[in-house]
Amino acid sequence: MVGNIGQHLAKGGHKVCLIDSDVNGPGLHSLFNLKFKNSMIEFLQGQCNIEDIIYKADDDLELYLIPSRVCEEDISAFFKTPSEAKKKMLEIVDFVEREYGVEYVIFDSSPGINKSSLLVMNMSDKATVVCTIDRQDIRGAYVLVSMARKLETNVHLVFNKIPMDRSDEIDIAIEEFCENLGAELLGILTYDEVVAKTWSRKLVISDDKESGCEYCGQVIELVEKLIN
Repeated sequence: MVGNIGQHLAKGGHKVCLIDSDVNGPGLHSLFNLKFKNSMIEFLQGQCNIEDIIYKADDDLELYLIPSRVCEEDISAFFKTPSEAKKKMLEIVDFVEREYGVEYVIFDSSPGINKSSLLVMNMSDKATVVCTIDRQDIRGAYVLVSMARKLETNVHLVFNKIPMDRSDEIDIAIEEFCENLGAELLGILTYDEVVAKTWSRKLVISDDKESGCEYCGQVIELVEKLIN
């Protein structure tokens, strides 16, 4: 979802930087067929400079990507304290905003509750928690939203992979859950066979209203809500 959001914003003339902070299963680089030498991991470990980890994701757009490598360690494990980790991550954000004029910095965090996702949430203006209607996912979303509230981070909920023929009962259950949790429902993404077949290895966003891609339209609606 992050790659499609970034692509849509960049197509709209915005300068965007995507940062892959999912160190347990990074995949943003695959979406853009990007081959890289240095990543966020090398920078955090002091092995390279910030400019060495910033890549142009699309030759025709102001879309930049900071990839990550698979790492057994948590981001915060590279530093003595969480505050040091946050400071180093904010250094990346400040650099791309200052040197590249980036308007939107979007993090792709690992699923679930871990130190990396909490670190990113703590330094973000807005956090979007994505979950399905699976009971375990909903429990995890409850904890994440509660943590975001403690961190004073503005948080939204997105329900993903909802069946196209979903019943009214599912919609009502989602609305009640968000209301009870006190979190805004940003939107619902229905299950899309085309998206599912990409295995998160291909961008599917299209601004062509005639494309018939319901998923694309739903993502665009999410983006408009996020930036307005």
